Amino acid sequence: MTVGKRTLAIETRASRHIVGRMLRGSGLQDAFRNLVDEHGLRTAWVNAIGAFEWIELTEYDQTERRYEEAHRFERCELLSMQGNLSERDSEPFWHLHATVSVREDGRDVTYGGHVVDGSIFALEFRIDCFDELELTRADDDATGLQLWANLETSRAEGAQLRDPQAGGEVTWAMAAEVSSRAQPAAPQEHKPEKGDWIEHAKFGLCKIEGLSGDGVCFIKLPDARRKKIKIDALQVLAPRFDGERRVFPVRPKGKQ
Repeated sequence: MTVGKRTLAIETRASRHIVGRMLRGSGLQDAFRNLVDEHGLRTAWVNAIGAFEWIELTEYDQTERRYEEAHRFERCELLSMQGNLSERDSEPFWHLHATVSVREDGRDVTYGGHVVDGSIFALEFRIDCFDELELTRADDDATGLQLWANLETSRAEGAQLRDPQAGGEVTWAMAAEVSSRAQPAAPQEHKPEKGDWIEHAKFGLCKIEGLSGDGVCFIKLPDARRKKIKIDALQVLAPRFDGERRVFPVRPKGKQ
């Protein structure tokens, strides 16, 4: 993490992307909360377009340090929506802003602001996931908002390296460039055990309840359902530690 006079920043990259759509009549916030559980999301950025049956927008009064009363817009076009997922009060929190177009008196009028909630007419989205990045919101004295207070990675790859000869800082982007010119090393095998956890793109964060000799893994899903998957068909990545849990990200073999 680097701290400048005007910024708080860290170098990272997206680890996976999720593309989809929300069905008509779905509640916006409920749909986003379901995506967190379904795909095991922790830190992410989202972009979306579409239309709403209705949407509620508000804005932050910088003088009074409070959000204004929300305005409700019916049957509007979603011109743009952006937002991010991080942690607030130990829970996943989606922070969303939207620009919508409404037909008023024969002309199109544009409104924008902080999204409170909405009912979907049609919505297509792309989510960029930053699985190794941990972002937590906390009270910010300068603004009265809850803003990102830390930018940390869960593994050492997100840190900066220091060149002992030059005495300066070397980012992981610079190290990756050098590494790309080197001979590839043999992939390291990671073998989860009973009691460990896997982070599956489709099923989310699942606990391993058993392993068979033929590569079948018995997992418990976040909604308490149980499934069998072939662990041998997956690429098992290096684990991270989430409290006392050892979590192995997995993905189909051959997928970068």
